Amino acid sequence: MPRPRKTELLSASSPVAKAKKAKKPVKKIVPPKKNKSVIVDVIEDDDLTDSSNFFSDVSLAKNSFPSLRNNKNDDSTNQVNREDTDIQKKFFSDLVSEIKNKNEEGESSSNKKSPTPVKKSLTLYRRLVWKFLVMVGLLALLVFYFSFSKLTILITPQVEAMSDTLFLRIGDATSTTEVGDPREKISGAINEFDVEVQKQYEATGEELQGTELNGKVVIVNNYIKAQQLIATTRLLSSDNKLFRIKNAVNIPAGGKVEVEIYADKASPDMAIEASHFTIPGLWVGLQDKIYAESEEAFTYGEKAEKYVKAIDIQSATKDINDLILKKAEANKPLDSQAEVLYQVLDPVDVNIGAKAGDKVSQFIVTAKAKVIMVTFSGSESAKLASAKLNILVPDDKELAEFKPESLSYNLENYDEKNKLATVKASFSGLMILKSDANIINKSSLVNLNAKQIDVYLSDYPEIGNYELQFYPSFIKKAPNLVDRIEIKIKN
Repeated sequence: MPRPRKTELLSASSPVAKAKKAKKPVKKIVPPKKNKSVIVDVIEDDDLTDSSNFFSDVSLAKNSFPSLRNNKNDDSTNQVNREDTDIQKKFFSDLVSEIKNKNEEGESSSNKKSPTPVKKSLTLYRRLVWKFLVMVGLLALLVFYFSFSKLTILITPQVEAMSDTLFLRIGDATSTTEVGDPREKISGAINEFDVEVQKQYEATGEELQGTELNGKVVIVNNYIKAQQLIATTRLLSSDNKLFRIKNAVNIPAGGKVEVEIYADKASPDMAIEASHFTIPGLWVGLQDKIYAESEEAFTYGEKAEKYVKAIDIQSATKDINDLILKKAEANKPLDSQAEVLYQVLDPVDVNIGAKAGDKVSQFIVTAKAKVIMVTFSGSESAKLASAKLNILVPDDKELAEFKPESLSYNLENYDEKNKLATVKASFSGLMILKSDANIINKSSLVNLNAKQIDVYLSDYPEIGNYELQFYPSFIKKAPNLVDRIEIKIKN
């Protein structure tokens, strides 16, 4: 049946509009007063397969029946209302029949297409199975990582040096000490004896007197007669430099004589190498038979006079004290296990054979002094030093090495009245980490990669070298659990 043209919208107060707006089952439609009531079957929205068709049909009904366009009660004539009521009843009956037909057609079409949803359901199930398997695999990897991943750090400890000092108190049987003396008392002996020394020292002061040329020549006489030459006899070198001999000489026939020379005007260019000399004062016929030769080069220098400077006396005084100690060491006891120290007691009687400004090239210094010799047990002091080092070593470290021969001693003080000597002992040792030391906070390593662990461990000076062992080896990251991190310190 052709649908009427839609000319206007349904009235908001019409029964159809109310059914659309409320989306509730329509129980009754009461016709205008004085007319028969029409009972319409209830239609639920869920049963409608096509809501657009429903509302299009309603709009057609509005166009076909003018009475639906206006919800006002027109009581002009009862006959017209009665006709409208019959028309409405017929319309709704047709509308319900049409909706039922459409529902039946939809059910039949869905029955025809039933194989397609089955295929879709199988594909969906396969996807769900694969997702489940992937999730199970990931969960297995996580369980494996947390249960089997491990990090072992092998540490080679760094050897660290440590040093300290110890004051020792040494005396003989007659020595007396005060109560509460912090010095460690060890067995020993103190001896006193006199030492006298003497030594000659050079003066370093120089006063310039001029310049001089020094050298020697050998005068050769190949003539049949002896030849006598007076002092200042001239000698002429092959490069025409003039020299003179210092002393008169007599050269026998066929002989040679060595003599010193000088220059009238000394200068650096007169310091010539070995050369041949003629004697201009001789007859020309004898100059090739009587001549001079030098075997070494001449030397040029400044002529100075020596004198004693103040620093010469100071240096001599210091050196004479050292010389006293060296001579005292000759009295060292035969016991090689004992440590022996010496000290020169003041005052030292020093006699210097010159004073500052004296024009001498050398002077003699003589000194007399009293020296003490302190002898004590080296093994006993070594035990005390080792015990002190062990006290200084931290709890997480241990003393790795201590050599008693590395001990050095210095005699600090001597109490002549009480016959007590104070000796300062300096010593050193090496310490390393204990094998069970716990210096690294393992919780700080959790989830760090190898590079981050390197940076973290570099802040510990106690660690010399280390090795990171990851398990499995392809995982270069520390585990999430502290219990899976192990630290081992090599001995």
